[in-house]
Amino acid sequence: MIKIKKLSLLLMAGVWLNSCTSYKAQYSIKPEADLKPEPRDISHTFYFIGDAGNSPIGEKSKALQALEKEIVHASKHSTIVFLGDNIYPSGMPAKDDEGRKLAEYRMDIQAEIGKKFKGKTIFIPGNHDWYSDGLEGLKRQEKRVEDILGKNSFLPEDGCPLKREKINDDVDLLLVDSQWYLEDWDKHPKINTECDIRTRAQFFEEIEGYINKSQGKVLLIAIHHPLLSNGGHGGMFSLRGQLYPVGHGVPLPVLGSLVNFVRKTSGISPQDIQSKPYRELKDRLFTLAQQADNVIFVSGHEHNLQYAISRKVPVIISGSGSKTAPAGLGRDGLFSYGKQGYVKLVTGKDGSAVASFFGEENDFSAPLFRTEVLHIPTDTVHRELPQNFPASMKARVYEEDEVHKGKLYSAIWGKHYRKEYGKLIEARTVSLDTLYGGLKPLRAGGGHQTNSLRLEDKDGRQFMMREVRKGAIRFLQAVAFKDQYIQDDLEDSYTESLVMDFYTTAFPFAALAVGKLSDAIGVLHANPELFYVPRQPALGRYNDTYGDALYLIEERVTDDHGKVASFDYSDNIISTTDVLKKLRRKDKNTIDERLYIRSRLFDMLLGDWDRHGDQWRWAKSGESEGKDLYKPVPRDRDQVFSDFDGPFLGLVTRMIPGVRMMQNYTPEIRSLKWFNVEPFPLDMAVLNSHTLEDWKEEAEYIRTRISPEIVDEAFSYLPEELDPG
Repeated sequence: MIKIKKLSLLLMAGVWLNSCTSYKAQYSIKPEADLKPEPRDISHTFYFIGDAGNSPIGEKSKALQALEKEIVHASKHSTIVFLGDNIYPSGMPAKDDEGRKLAEYRMDIQAEIGKKFKGKTIFIPGNHDWYSDGLEGLKRQEKRVEDILGKNSFLPEDGCPLKREKINDDVDLLLVDSQWYLEDWDKHPKINTECDIRTRAQFFEEIEGYINKSQGKVLLIAIHHPLLSNGGHGGMFSLRGQLYPVGHGVPLPVLGSLVNFVRKTSGISPQDIQSKPYRELKDRLFTLAQQADNVIFVSGHEHNLQYAISRKVPVIISGSGSKTAPAGLGRDGLFSYGKQGYVKLVTGKDGSAVASFFGEENDFSAPLFRTEVLHIPTDTVHRELPQNFPASMKARVYEEDEVHKGKLYSAIWGKHYRKEYGKLIEARTVSLDTLYGGLKPLRAGGGHQTNSLRLEDKDGRQFMMREVRKGAIRFLQAVAFKDQYIQDDLEDSYTESLVMDFYTTAFPFAALAVGKLSDAIGVLHANPELFYVPRQPALGRYNDTYGDALYLIEERVTDDHGKVASFDYSDNIISTTDVLKKLRRKDKNTIDERLYIRSRLFDMLLGDWDRHGDQWRWAKSGESEGKDLYKPVPRDRDQVFSDFDGPFLGLVTRMIPGVRMMQNYTPEIRSLKWFNVEPFPLDMAVLNSHTLEDWKEEAEYIRTRISPEIVDEAFSYLPEELDPG
C-alpha cells in the first residue's frame, strides 16, 4: 500500500512538472523588450497559418477570418503558406464517400482566401492530409486546390517530398512534405514513382544542396512537423491534459499522467517528436541548418503559436488556424500561445527577417509577440583593412608544425604530399574589386571539404574562389556526424589534425596542370588560377572566414560563360540531375557519348577517383540529329595524382569497401572496378549506344595527343617552388 502511495505521489509530481503549458501567452522575456520594427526596405512578406482545416460547415475559424482581413492591403510581393492538415479529420475523401462535402467546404474556404489575395498562395500537406487513401487522397486535394488557385498552389506535387520556390534575389522558400518521410512506404506501393527523389538519403542530400545554394539569402523551410515543440507532440502537457489524456470525458488523475509519461518517453506515436523516424528527421535537419546562418523553419502540427531558438536555429510554429492546444516555453522557447492565430514574417533586402505573432487574445489587432528572427549580416572584423597590397606574397598551405611528423608516424601513415603542403609558395596578390573587371562576393560555398566563396562580375558571370587548404571539420560533419552538430566541439582537436593530415594525400595544386592536358584532347574544363587573397574591403562580411591565404579562382561551371572556349562557348550549362531529366525525352535531347567516354578515360589517366554525378556539368552545344546536344564538363579536380602511401592506408583502402576507390597514382591502376565505383551509376545512366571499340578508339586518341612536351607544359603551370630541379 505504501509503495502504491509513493508511486501515486511520483506520478502527481510528474503532473505538476509537466503542467507548465497554458493557453495564455507566455514569454521568456517581457514582450515590450522585443517589439522590433519591421524592415524598412521590404523584400517579401509571408503569412503562415497551419492546421486550418477544421471550420464547421457554414463557418470560418477566427484565425482564417483575421487572416482574410489582414491580407486585404497586402502587396503582390507577398505569399500565404498553409502549413498542412488542411482538411480534418482525414484529408480529401473520394467523390462519393461520406465526409466529402465537409472536406470540400473546409478546403474551399481556405483556398478562396488565396483567390482574393494579390500575392501567391501555397498549400503544403500535413499528416491528416495523408489519411484519406495516402497518395490518392493527396492528389484529390491537390486537384481541388489547383482548380481554385491554379498550377503550383499545392506543393510539393504528386506526393513528392520537396519543392524549392525562388521568391526573389533575397529569399528562397523550401516546401517540405514531412509526412512523406514519416510514412510507412510499404503501405504505399506507388510512392515516389513520379518523383526525382526516391530515397530518404537522397531527400537529405537535396535539402543540404538547397541550403548551400541559398547562402547569402534568407531560406524559409516550410515543413508541417516542427523540429522542436513545447506542446503535446513535444511531450509537454497542461494540467487538464494530465487529468483528461484521451479527451474531455472521464478524468483519470494518476492513470492520465502515466499515459502521457509513456507517450513522452516511448515515442509510440509517429506524430510525436520522440518517435524514432521523427527524431531522425529533426536531428538531421537541425544539423544541416546549423552549418548555415540563414535558415528559418516554419511549421504547423501543434495547435498553437510558438517561437524558439534551438541549436542557434530559429523555429516558428503556427498551427492554430482552426484548432487550439496549450503550449509552454521549455528550455529554448521564447514565446507560446495556445489559442487561434497566425504568423506574419517580413524579410528585408538587407537580409533581416522579423516575425509577428497574431492571436485572438486582443482580437488580432496587434502582435502578441514580435521578434527579429534573422539579423542584418555585418562584417565583424573590427579593424582597418588595407586597400593596397604588394604585387605578390608568400604563404604555405599548412604551417611547418602541421607537416613535421616523426619517422614512426611517417612509416605507418606514409609521407603523402606533406612536403608540398609545407612549401612557402609565392603567388600573385589580388584585389577582388579589380580582378576580371571587378568581382563581388555572392555567398559562401557548400562543399564538404573546400572553403569556397561564390563571386560575380558586373555582367553577372560567376566565379568560384576556393581555398587550397581544406576544412577537416566540414568533412567530418558531412560524412561522420550527419545527425549531430560537432563543428564547435572538434575545432583544434586531435581528430581535426588527423583528418587535415589525411588531406595531404591529395596534390594541392594539381588542378593548375589539368587545363592544358584537357585542351590537348578536347575535354572541357574550368580554368583555375592561383592567387594570394588578402583580407580586404571587397570581401565585406566574408572577411571573418576568408582571406589571408592561397586560393584558386576559376569560372563557376554554370550559365553565362559563352565566351569561354573550354566550356565550348556555351551559355547554357546544367547539372547532372537536370541532364538526366532531359534524357528521359530521348527524342529531344542527347549527350556527346564519345566525349563522355574520353573524359572518363582521362579521369583514369589522372588518377581522379572522385567522379560522382555532382562532379559533372553539361554544356548545351548545338544540335545532333535534330536533338539538343549536351557535352560533359568535368569539375572539381581535387583528387588528381593522389598518394595513399604508407602501410596503414594501403591496408584500409584494400579491406574497407567504402574506400577501395582511393588508390595510389601509379602507372597501373590496382583495381579498375573499385577505382570507378563512384562514377559507375552515371556511366550506366548516360551511355546507351557505346561499344568497346569506342573506348579503345578514345584511349588511342588520348595516347597520341598527350605527348611528353604537353605534359611538361602542363606542369609548368604549377608553382615554381615545387620544381624538384
